[in-house]
Amino acid sequence: MNNFNFKLKTAIVALVTLISSATILATAPVQELSAQTEKVLSVSVIDVSPQEFTPSYQAFGIIESPHLLLLTAQVEGEIKYVNKAFIEGGQLVEGDIIYQIDDSDYQHKLNQRTSDLKIAQANLQLELGEQKVAEREYQQIIDDFSSENIVLQKALMLRQPQLETAKANVTIAQSNVNLAKKNLQRCTVVSNSDFTVLTKVIYQGSYVNKGDSLGELAQLSQLRVSLAVPSNVATLLTINQQVNISSDSHKNYPALITQLSSKLHDSSQLQQVYLSISNPRKSFILGEFIAAELTLIPQKNTIKLPLSSIDDDIFWIVDQNKKLSARDAKIIWQNEGYAIVNNNIVEGESVVTSAITGAKEGMIANIVSGVL
Repeated sequence: MNNFNFKLKTAIVALVTLISSATILATAPVQELSAQTEKVLSVSVIDVSPQEFTPSYQAFGIIESPHLLLLTAQVEGEIKYVNKAFIEGGQLVEGDIIYQIDDSDYQHKLNQRTSDLKIAQANLQLELGEQKVAEREYQQIIDDFSSENIVLQKALMLRQPQLETAKANVTIAQSNVNLAKKNLQRCTVVSNSDFTVLTKVIYQGSYVNKGDSLGELAQLSQLRVSLAVPSNVATLLTINQQVNISSDSHKNYPALITQLSSKLHDSSQLQQVYLSISNPRKSFILGEFIAAELTLIPQKNTIKLPLSSIDDDIFWIVDQNKKLSARDAKIIWQNEGYAIVNNNIVEGESVVTSAITGAKEGMIANIVSGVL
């Protein structure tokens, strides 16, 4: 009997325990599920600070002379003198006689033209004397002229056509004298500056015709270099801006920008920039290869970004709340490793440097390297 009572009590306790447990489980608080699970991107970041950036660009060109002189014969004749310095590579000094053509025929021609001028001038003086006689005769018979054609009759009586002819003959003779003098002067060619001889094709004793090419000279005291640069670089340059050039024989030699071409090259789509180089010691030579370091206009409030952080002209930042945000990357300068863009971030924001896929505005970022 006691054993039965014990089993009954045990069953009752077990039942109560089971009912209590079921009640507790049924009324226990249930964790509320999130409406959406936020995706987290792992990124690498860097901190950047606003700065003033002075970009530079290296361009290459070849030394050339802006003052080339092609010698051509202005008159024909025999070459009777050639300057010894008039050889390829020779140096001609201002005032040097380069060459002379036999001028005897041109001197005779000048003498003849001078005589013709004197004859014409004498004829003009004779005609002026005839004018005075004609004027007196005209005054004596003026009353006998009819009113018809009086102007023509007066002109004939006063010998006006003869006077005009005499004056024209003097003008023609004077022009012939001037031309003869000019041809005589052209027989002797004098250097009007310091030149280097590039080519020479005449020799003493040879005969030349008018228009024949005799040689080519170059002035070396002032040289020029033409550089081909992208148009976005050319817009950041100014006239009279100083740049440094270098060659095998010169390091950091100053030059000035003298001209910016107003159009792009048809094939390369590059813009020409011209430098002027003072060369008083003639240490530069034509055809010499040079490199020019072009310092561009300083750009304020910029940031320097690695190219890996820019994709399709945007870059991503992580704000103070560890959220991603896209910013426009207005590139004002770049090279193979980095780009300079206008600053459009605020303090506390970091730039994402790692490649990210599927990024969205406001997405949570997990910084795995860089700024923590």
